[in-house]
Amino acid sequence: MIHRAVRAKAPTSFGARARDYDRLRPGYPARALTEAWAALGGGPPGTALDVGCGTGKLAGALAALGHRVTGVEPDPRMAAVAAAHGLAVEVGAFEAWDPRGRRFDLVACGQAWHWLRAGDRTAKAARCLRPAGRILLAWNFGSYPPSAEAGLTRVYAAALPDGLPAGQGGRKDLTEADADAYADELRAHGFAATKIAVSWQSRLASREFCALLGTESRHLALPWATRRRLLRAVAAYLDAEEGGEIRTDYTCVIVAASKATA
Repeated sequence: MIHRAVRAKAPTSFGARARDYDRLRPGYPARALTEAWAALGGGPPGTALDVGCGTGKLAGALAALGHRVTGVEPDPRMAAVAAAHGLAVEVGAFEAWDPRGRRFDLVACGQAWHWLRAGDRTAKAARCLRPAGRILLAWNFGSYPPSAEAGLTRVYAAALPDGLPAGQGGRKDLTEADADAYADELRAHGFAATKIAVSWQSRLASREFCALLGTESRHLALPWATRRRLLRAVAAYLDAEEGGEIRTDYTCVIVAASKATA
């Protein structure tokens, strides 16, 4: 079910590829989420707010673990896909979103925390929590086998001598070091924060991989013809040199934080 909320400036480039995003973007391993929940003291699942829920990747994983999840998402096209999965979603930017007096046991955010303003995001998340509430921030960081990494570097250098653009909002690629900085921000707001990392793998056929690349903000910032030419070159390389597929070695990194009881 989708509800409308106040809209503010927010990243909405992903909605143009919402169904590919839902089909191909990596999810969050149950092991990583259960380890993070245990690090936060465990206990029964409760109510959760998923900030920037997108098509429901993290919200669905939390719901599968028993949490009762409400999502807030700025792009109505992404929210529609999440709602089609049976998730309750309110359309709006988190910064302007009104919880209407509701408080949650958990505030979660998957692959979207960096879109929110530093400091303000943690302060608002804290206001959305019940006493002894928890925060869970999740990312997937991917790398490729050395041969594929070198080959893709050559393809990108030939197609884009100046490299990929920054993408909407000036965002570049994140690293695990960014997660450390987010943990420090939470600590500065009085949370106890820890980091959990779980490794996992994915394999995609060349066309699926190119469709996945086409859901990322830096690729979406390219002119359509340039993006099409680049992704065709990527597919041709994978078909010729990597057996028509690619393995991605992911690390699911979760920053888990608990709030002191009031």
